[in-house]
Amino acid sequence: MSLRLSLVSAELDAADLQALTRDFCNTANQEDGLSVELAHEAAPPGTRSPALIQIGTLALTFLSSGAAAALINVCKTYFERTSSLELSFERADGKKLSIKAQNVRSDQIARTLETVREFSGTT
Repeated sequence: MSLRLSLVSAELDAADLQALTRDFCNTANQEDGLSVELAHEAAPPGTRSPALIQIGTLALTFLSSGAAAALINVCKTYFERTSSLELSFERADGKKLSIKAQNVRSDQIARTLETVREFSGTT
């Protein structure tokens, strides 16, 4: 299963958000069952680059059933650092799911994890 993940924070400017996105990507790629890369979009005609990086956006691929749990653990770490952070997931069919820092308090982890598992189609 593949998803697009967008990181949003009212507290961060574009450069800081992209630095956080790169760090999130590197951290998530250290987890078993996840493959994460910076998302790209086609560059406008007449530009030199064939593709542009989308600020704050990652492409996720779940390689195992434990990937959703691994992703939530990574998310929790970043939510603890940036309390205004919001993650928006989008499936290929266009369905979206947003998780805000308030949704990953210790008492809500199991419920949030189950929501991500259902959304991603992993069991």
